[in-house]
Amino acid sequence: MSKTLLTRANAARHKFNRILFDVQKFLTPADTAKLIERYQERRFSEISYATVRDYCDSADHLPWLSSIHHDLKDVQRPWVVKAILSHVPPGARILEIGGGEPLVSGFLAELGYQVVLVDPYDGSGNGPTEYERFKREYPHVYLIRGLFGRNALHFKEHAFDAIFSVSVLEHVHEPQLGSLFDGIRQYLRPGGYSVHAVDHVLEGNGDKFHEAQLLRILEYQAQCAGKDSRAAAPEFSALLRAARQDLETYYLSAEGHNLWRRQMPYDEFPFRKCISIQLVDQKALS
Repeated sequence: MSKTLLTRANAARHKFNRILFDVQKFLTPADTAKLIERYQERRFSEISYATVRDYCDSADHLPWLSSIHHDLKDVQRPWVVKAILSHVPPGARILEIGGGEPLVSGFLAELGYQVVLVDPYDGSGNGPTEYERFKREYPHVYLIRGLFGRNALHFKEHAFDAIFSVSVLEHVHEPQLGSLFDGIRQYLRPGGYSVHAVDHVLEGNGDKFHEAQLLRILEYQAQCAGKDSRAAAPEFSALLRAARQDLETYYLSAEGHNLWRRQMPYDEFPFRKCISIQLVDQKALS
């Protein structure tokens, strides 16, 4: 990463940490209560795509999560916070899969949630390795170094009220993807919520792979909710049609693509239309 990008990333991180670790200065108790109240009564579709409207709402009310990396995560991180607030109250036990730096988990912990984050912290997939630093900087998040899946944790079954991820599932291939959802079924309580924001290439290099991957994710999510997974395909097709036609669809920007490209020549990594697919579903009660 270039010195300019490192400077920008560090500035964003320091901006977030100043807010996170001095909540009383930047978010008074009244501000926090207002934030919780704003999203507690909002209901989220089981499957949706990110919109400009939602991003602007985040920029107004959760700006420290919506202006960090200038990529899809700037709309995904605050959306996940809103979805969690909407479906499970502060105080609930929640788990983040593959969160890397605990930006979302750290903020949710400050709002009163009991938060566990599971990540290998081994640099795989360009992920972070700063496990010890994150433990120091996010003391209210319980970090576990490892891969999430069935029998992967020392917690009891059905230990969590919600399990979530941000820009993770599209990177997990079979058979690991099936194991990951086995873990969700094992550790999520009946009636608990499975919440995920997924990067999706709508058009361009890799779009066919992303279609197949997203369909598998939707099928697993449906199975976790006790639904017929065969219904995922038509629902998936309708969603993508709507995203293509909607003026409000939030796309990865040219700036975001350039940052994603890193040092690769443009001809080897040309632009593609990328959106965020958002999933919220409740685990079957039995």
